[in-house]
Amino acid sequence: MENSFLQKTLYRIIRGRLRVVLGDLVLYIYEPDSSIIEESYEIYDDAYSKAYFEEVPLKSELIEILIENDLWTPLDDREAEKVEKDIENKKIEAFKSFYDKKKLNSIKRTIRDMESQFLALKSKKIQLDHTSCEGTAEFSRNMWLISKLTQFQDGTPYDWNKYTISSVMEYYNSSSIQTATYRAIARFGVWRSMWNNGNNHSGIFDKPSKDYTSPQNALCSFASMYDNVYESPERPNEKVIEDDDCLDGWFLVQKRKAERDKKKKEAESLIKNPKIANSQEIFVMANNTDAAKSIYDMNDPLSRGTINRRNAQIDASEGQIKFTELQDVKQDMAMQGRQAAVSKIKGGR
Repeated sequence: MENSFLQKTLYRIIRGRLRVVLGDLVLYIYEPDSSIIEESYEIYDDAYSKAYFEEVPLKSELIEILIENDLWTPLDDREAEKVEKDIENKKIEAFKSFYDKKKLNSIKRTIRDMESQFLALKSKKIQLDHTSCEGTAEFSRNMWLISKLTQFQDGTPYDWNKYTISSVMEYYNSSSIQTATYRAIARFGVWRSMWNNGNNHSGIFDKPSKDYTSPQNALCSFASMYDNVYESPERPNEKVIEDDDCLDGWFLVQKRKAERDKKKKEAESLIKNPKIANSQEIFVMANNTDAAKSIYDMNDPLSRGTINRRNAQIDASEGQIKFTELQDVKQDMAMQGRQAAVSKIKGGR
């Protein structure tokens, strides 16, 4: 991103307003403070009540309409979860392939396609939300906010003679700050100087943090996120930090490593009992699918392979197989027999 764009957006966030140029007319749309936000929910409640008594459907009632018209099914949500997981795995692959630029670019294209697919799947369930009581109320609330927050350059409220509230709201929505922009600004030298020179990052916008606007809070959150990256003992190099996909992959690697370490500690706590500490295998009962997965994840890759081969052998026998007939168990028993024979021979010398 161009430095000029980052600086323009940064100062938009600092000033808490969006500059709108419509022909020869210049307006400012200010971010709402807490008192305006509080009042806006009275508008929401009034609009909701009106819509409800006019028998506008609730969001929950739209689900049936979506299903009946083949617009959405629960399978779409499950598919979205799968795609989201696939995106995570691709970002890990991007992180690990950072120095192979050709492969990295291919992975990035795949990630973008997956993100579009994920968005399309998630959008299915909310495509009629604007027709619900909640959607109608939220639209009324946003219209009211724009009407209250749009001003001339001299600070007087706009009179709405030339442009409608909906047209200005559309301009505001189309100018929303994207996540990638927040992240770029959070790494940007001009902002980092402001952030690091602040008094423990409090009051950086010349007001208490409780009065920060939504964009100001978002920027501070991303700045704190990068602080954690820079301070990490396993910090990646600067070029990885500047690449959102690769840094997301690094985050996921760290997260999964932490989860593995936690599960390892849980597994170790299970074998503190001296009666089972030296056991070759320990069986732990699970009372649901999630618990079973957690127990399975405690195993190392070699042990998981053994479990999978056992399950395949059990499935092939339709459950009609003894424990001692499992292939890995037979191999262990054979090895123990050979070791016992060798020990006996050595002992007889």
